[in-house]
Amino acid sequence: MSEQERWAAAQSYERKYWESRARQIESGASAQLGWYKWRAEQLEARLRTAGRADLCRGDARVIEVGSGPVGLATFFPASRAVLVDPLHDFYGSSSVLSAMRNPCAEYVTGRGEALPVDDGAFDLVIIENCIDHVENMHGVLQELVRVMTPGGLLYLTVNCRSRPGYYMHRVLSRLKIDAGHPYTFTPARLTRLLGQYGFGVRDAEYGSYLKAWKEDLASPSRTARAKAVLGVSEYLASVLAIPASSRGDHARQAQHEPAFAHAGGHVEAGRH
Repeated sequence: MSEQERWAAAQSYERKYWESRARQIESGASAQLGWYKWRAEQLEARLRTAGRADLCRGDARVIEVGSGPVGLATFFPASRAVLVDPLHDFYGSSSVLSAMRNPCAEYVTGRGEALPVDDGAFDLVIIENCIDHVENMHGVLQELVRVMTPGGLLYLTVNCRSRPGYYMHRVLSRLKIDAGHPYTFTPARLTRLLGQYGFGVRDAEYGSYLKAWKEDLASPSRTARAKAVLGVSEYLASVLAIPASSRGDHARQAQHEPAFAHAGGHVEAGRH
């Protein structure tokens, strides 16, 4: 299956997921969209702890790639918030999925491989649980570099697997058993990918594979138990990274500002 075919399958999977989620919300089910605000608050607190309170003053320009129907950037203090997603036309047509949107934010239909914004326009780039859904992850990374200011920051999260789980999931993805996730990551592979495009990871949080495996194994869901048996249980990796062009500036500022933290705690999040 070609990259384009895999991406198209992933988009179909994503749309069906959100159609189902909208029906659950509309019928009064517990599944809601409030966690976007919670995640935005978490990110703001993390940036302050990591010595980047300058991005939380309300004057930063923020772009979120693969935002889903609402997005973190909707709730993040910013002078400009742009949220890009290939399914925004679909999300916008649903009063349920678009109800929590910020009327001051810009919701743009587009793909991570061709962001419809100017070069060097954003101080904070957010891509949460999205890089494994795209058609061409290398094209997306090139675009993230292009749109970021020299002193900007990248916030990226993605579900990771163990090394054996990585290879098993590649097989499942190619067999369309997990068509929604064309790419698979381990923490090491994620770090290498970012380094390939000049990003230096300054802060990283990783969940626990063992905890995820135990939860899947004990789950009433047959799908979750199958993930445990196959060794493809996933846990979240969350990183803050800076572009190569700003590393010298941050090194000089380190004498006067708090250092970036290197945490190892478990993170519970993800669009689905």
